[in-house]
Amino acid sequence: MAVRIEQIPAIVGRVRWRQIDFSRYLRLDGARYLLLLTLIVCLLSLVTLVQSGLVTRMNYELVALRQQQVQLNREYSRLQEQIARVQSVESRMKRATDMGFRPPTPEQIRYIRIPNLPELDE
Repeated sequence: MAVRIEQIPAIVGRVRWRQIDFSRYLRLDGARYLLLLTLIVCLLSLVTLVQSGLVTRMNYELVALRQQQVQLNREYSRLQEQIARVQSVESRMKRATDMGFRPPTPEQIRYIRIPNLPELDE
């Protein structure tokens, strides 16, 4: 087992000497200043590159969504046209004749008179 016999002030003195010695490394001379400046420029370039990549990716997604919107609008218009065609009078008459219906003859038409109805003003 090792025993240290040094006194505490001697150890504190060496720690102070190490702190002073370490502060020498923190001083920026020309090479260290240039290295720090290069590191900062590289980090800023990396941030800019990542940001522009994200913006580009979002732009591609936006273009794809707009194309999908155009496609869905076209499909919506086509379906609206199809609904209008199916609901037209000619289409309904054709479907009725295909099902066996025919226009009524004058003998089949009956008019019913309902008493005590107010007259309609046109």
